[in-house]
Amino acid sequence: MPPTAIQPLPRLSLFEALAAQIEEWILSGQLEAGAKLPSEGSLGRQFAVSRPVVREALAQLRERGLIETVSGSGTFVKHPDADHLTEAVLRHLRVAAGETESIAKVYEARLAIESTTARLAAERATPHELEQIETLLESMRAAGADVDRWTASDLGFHVAVAQASHNPFLSTLLAPLVKVIEHGIKESFRSRPAVRAGLVAHEQVYSRIEAGDPRGAEQAMRDHLADSERRLTAARGGATRRRSR
Repeated sequence: MPPTAIQPLPRLSLFEALAAQIEEWILSGQLEAGAKLPSEGSLGRQFAVSRPVVREALAQLRERGLIETVSGSGTFVKHPDADHLTEAVLRHLRVAAGETESIAKVYEARLAIESTTARLAAERATPHELEQIETLLESMRAAGADVDRWTASDLGFHVAVAQASHNPFLSTLLAPLVKVIEHGIKESFRSRPAVRAGLVAHEQVYSRIEAGDPRGAEQAMRDHLADSERRLTAARGGATRRRSR
């Protein structure tokens, strides 16, 4: 197991706590795909829990697609597919939901992925893909007060840009953030200035992609995400202050 100090687990939801700990090691890379987990007895002794708790935790991890048990050989770490990875990321983000640090990390990941997808889309997008992106932009313009239409169109825009990068790995990496992005978009929709600024930002991203300007598209996406993070952080901070009164 990783050289992390092992502490006895809390007595509430023991199997969930154990599953969460092993999941964190897998997602952080401390346990790599193909690594063999210790036996049930060994895990029980390390975490000071019973074998039934270990079995429940391993069953949960199997359902999440993070491990597999091979009869006669043992239990091994699996590389999670996009769906399971999305669910895992969302679970971890919900633990820190609303925290400024969590928002910053989400946008840090978005920036790394989406500045690249915008740049590559400007180099590689086909006429059909440009048409798809433009259609989603038009849908944002026509959304009016319909938050669901705006949100679906906004999300679709970012996914379409990622697909136009013609790099399936980048699209897969973006997938776990989609639901997190969705919550942020809906929160920002409460502010009409934020909606207007978001629309202008998306128009600039599309304009640079359509013009075949990789650097311009990358910078436009960077500017958009920086403004979006600032507005969402301010909105959540205000909500937190209101609840604390």
